[in-house]
Amino acid sequence: MAKLTIVGVDGAVSGVALESQFNPKEISIDKSVPWQLQKTPGPGDLEFTSANPKTMSFELLFDGFESGSSIEDEIGTLHQLSDIDPSLKRPPKVKVIWGPGGGAGMIPAFEGVVESMTIKYTMFDGNGMPVRATVNIRFVEARKIRVVKSK
Repeated sequence: MAKLTIVGVDGAVSGVALESQFNPKEISIDKSVPWQLQKTPGPGDLEFTSANPKTMSFELLFDGFESGSSIEDEIGTLHQLSDIDPSLKRPPKVKVIWGPGGGAGMIPAFEGVVESMTIKYTMFDGNGMPVRATVNIRFVEARKIRVVKSK
């Protein structure tokens, strides 16, 4: 069975991949198209101004309980894929792939950046080592990225 994979596509993490231990139960892809009301006397007069990027979110489960192994390597890889890369001066772009991305009937590959990530550690061994966690992660679509230089 194909596993959902998150792959770094630029910077120091280019080619770094995290394969999900368990595929997500559900994936949300959100797209909003904002409209502005016109200042005209008639109701329902709208103007399209711009489109917002899509977002993708899902929950991943990491479980090392049965094998007695820590899940910190996987969590560390997620941090690598979302932390600021000094050479880029921003977090790296990533690609989310599940199966042959873009194939007929498949969820297309999603390229963007990690927008948010919540890690909930849910089980520990007797020494306090984390052996189970859930991660809620959200990506925002990114075609071009620019870094605004601070003064």
